[in-house]
Amino acid sequence: MGEVAEVRRKTLVKKQAVVDGIRERLLSSQAVILVDFCGLTADEMVALRRRLKASNSELKVVKNTLARRASEGTSLANVEHLFRGPTALVFGYQDPVETAKVLVSFAKEAEALRVKGGLLEGRAYGPDGVEELSRLPSREVLLATFLATLNAPISNLVNVLAANIRGLLNVLNSIIEKRKEV
Repeated sequence: MGEVAEVRRKTLVKKQAVVDGIRERLLSSQAVILVDFCGLTADEMVALRRRLKASNSELKVVKNTLARRASEGTSLANVEHLFRGPTALVFGYQDPVETAKVLVSFAKEAEALRVKGGLLEGRAYGPDGVEELSRLPSREVLLATFLATLNAPISNLVNVLAANIRGLLNVLNSIIEKRKEV
């Protein structure tokens, strides 16, 4: 009986380590996207993991019961209803848009991969929301657009102020040219 108790204890310790790992990943990620991977070949899974790693994301396959347990008290509890059937969690650590783009493009190539939904900054999204997210420009493009928008009024003011000076210089240059001709 002592051996059985020891095996159960070790199993519980392992399961708790998995739950803690999921919770840690959840807290350190920008986005979490849930996917159904049933039907993917081993080669396709390897290819997907490589693409995700290149975009600073990670795919983790876990039992639904352990994922539910890890989601307690976190924003992942908002999508707990998606933990049915084969489910993998994709953690996006930097740019959630890039993670969504990788998953949506891979789902088009490998039809067996199905996006179930996801979380972005604590807000739940369905499969359509993840696809919309994948259509957004990258973070760098959004930042550049934002900075250009901030810079536009200042640039316009400088151009308006410079236009008066340029006009005055053109008039003075015309007067000088006419006097030289005379």
